[in-house]
Amino acid sequence: MATYVISDLHGCKEEFDQMLEQIGFNDWDEMWINGDICDRGRLSIPLLQEIMTYDNMHLIFGNHDVWLARYIQELIDAKKDNNSVDMTEDMMCWLHYNGGYGTMDQFMDLDFPECYDIKLYLEDKLLYKKLKVNGRKFLLVHAGLPEDFDPAETHLSEIPEKILIWAHIGLDDNPLTDTTLIVGHTPTFTYGPEFDGKIAHGKDDTILHIDCGCVYGRSLGCIRLDDMQEFYVPSTYNRR
Repeated sequence: MATYVISDLHGCKEEFDQMLEQIGFNDWDEMWINGDICDRGRLSIPLLQEIMTYDNMHLIFGNHDVWLARYIQELIDAKKDNNSVDMTEDMMCWLHYNGGYGTMDQFMDLDFPECYDIKLYLEDKLLYKKLKVNGRKFLLVHAGLPEDFDPAETHLSEIPEKILIWAHIGLDDNPLTDTTLIVGHTPTFTYGPEFDGKIAHGKDDTILHIDCGCVYGRSLGCIRLDDMQEFYVPSTYNRR
């Protein structure tokens, strides 16, 4: 049994499937997806449906997953009545500026049972996960923690959702002293050219940034927590 972490799939189903083949993912392994299954890429809904078929794949919500969960009933209602969606500023931010239109179109093409299956799946919202593998403690969260976070004074459940899914943190921003923090959200190439398409290690390997920018034409990265081995699949998207 092995434990893997991956993030920011963004509809990159071809690369994800190649990754599963490369790591030899099987029924005894566990895969933690550290946010953002959908949007921007070509196959958001087919990828989400594929992941839903695995009992040993688990989603930690990112901002794009929260958006889909927030508006999924509205999309279903519009589909029922054959009406257009009532656009709010936040919904427009998702659809127009953050690649949600493709996700919405693919979702609206589903039949109603499939729509409700996805809605039910997204009702189980997990915003962080603590793991212990081979004696090493890990915390998985999509975007990051507050710089002044003190676990002795504040529980993780008290941190606002907006921070956990939206924070843009620095390369070394892990406020925990005994736990390796694993985050996605911010593509690693933004931390410097030396991290382009690679998992970025900060603060003596106590924080790992694993969004390797697949949908931006870099690569899909994955890490196996048992031995900290990294795996990569080249992106099929144009570099931008």
